[in-house]
Amino acid sequence: MEKHGSQARGALFIMLASVAWSFSGVLSKWAPWGPFSLVGARALIAALVLGASRGSFVPVFSKGTWLGAVGVTATSTLFIIANRLTTAANAIVLQYAMPVVVILACWILWGQKPDKVDAGATLLTLGGVLMCFIGGFGRGSLLGDSLALMTAFTFALVFFAARLPGIDPMDYTYLGNLLSALFVFAIPFDPDFVINTRAVLSILAMGASLSAGYWFFTAGMRTQVHPVTASIVAMVEPVLNPLWAFLFLGENPGPFSLVGAALVILSVGVYSALKARQGRAA
Repeated sequence: MEKHGSQARGALFIMLASVAWSFSGVLSKWAPWGPFSLVGARALIAALVLGASRGSFVPVFSKGTWLGAVGVTATSTLFIIANRLTTAANAIVLQYAMPVVVILACWILWGQKPDKVDAGATLLTLGGVLMCFIGGFGRGSLLGDSLALMTAFTFALVFFAARLPGIDPMDYTYLGNLLSALFVFAIPFDPDFVINTRAVLSILAMGASLSAGYWFFTAGMRTQVHPVTASIVAMVEPVLNPLWAFLFLGENPGPFSLVGAALVILSVGVYSALKARQGRAA
């Protein structure tokens, strides 16, 4: 029962992390700076917040910490660049091919064959995400779409690193943002760099979004929630991402997006209930 409660709590934290991260797409479109400047500035804010949460600004270096940090840095950087080169819909939907990567990796590396619930939930959620953004495909650049697809693999590293023995997710999320913060040195070379109200507000909001997301993510992964469960619950992000674009930028999601959003939310809800029932039965 205690393990079941821990898994449910972990899934809730991952979902809250996804809600916080879902603002990244619309904010990066609204922000006037170039992508590398955005990556560095928002990561610097997140590193300061996470360092304070850890009670230490001294990073921890180990193989597992480096693995997670590389995943954090690569995912953040590739997503922001892809978001500028392709549509916001393409950038997020291609990143969320990640649950398939996680399930296949668990199967190949550890022999954890996905059960019917995992496989069914993954297919339904991916189907819902595709419906959400079907209108966006074909409008992005090949390079942008390719970079977005790469984030499906780098994002998977972030989930796997938390499962390694003796690894605290807070350590590698802090180190990852510390590495990403090095991109602030790109600011002097950014032709789009300006200091005005819009720039300041967008950077502060992006920093807050990233910080809150990784704080909740760390809290969730500390419960030892299974990476498959976490990756599927995180699928609420690509549903909320176009919703914020509609509310703040006036992008109409259309009927496919509405049906797809309902499918994802329903899939995540049913999946969580079924996994909870399995936990009680076990």
